[in-house]
Order: sequence, then C-alpha cells, then structure tokens
Amino acid sequence: MANRKKLKAMKRITVTVDPDDYASFDKLAQEGDVTASWLIRRSMREFLERHESDGTVVLPKQPVRRRAAGGE
Repeated sequence: MANRKKLKAMKRITVTVDPDDYASFDKLAQEGDVTASWLIRRSMREFLERHESDGTVVLPKQPVRRRAAGGE
C-alpha cells in the first residue's frame, strides 16, 4: 500500500461510534502498537479495496443494532 499521506492531504472526519466498538478498536491498536486512528484508516482502505473490483456494496437499509450482552 502506497504512503497516501505523501501523495495528497488527509481529510479529517468525525464519526460517532458505539463506545464498546471504539474500546475494541483502541485495544487492538494498542496491541499492534499503532493509534486507533491509524487502524480505522487502514480498515477503511481495506474495505474500499475489497469492494473496488465490482463497484458495488450491499448495505443494510436499517442501522445495525447491537444486542445487549447476555442474549436478546
């Protein structure tokens, strides 16, 4: 993967995420000795590359709701 930062300026975005999802990302980032921001950028790039070949992505029409811990 090319160093995109050298090729063009980065775009800053703000997203609101589930606190548990962020905690999981942050833990993975710490274990990999990278920042959560880096891990999120890398995940976005991998998602885009995976779907570039056919140009389509089927997404749910309704937001995905997390189930409460312990069952339903």
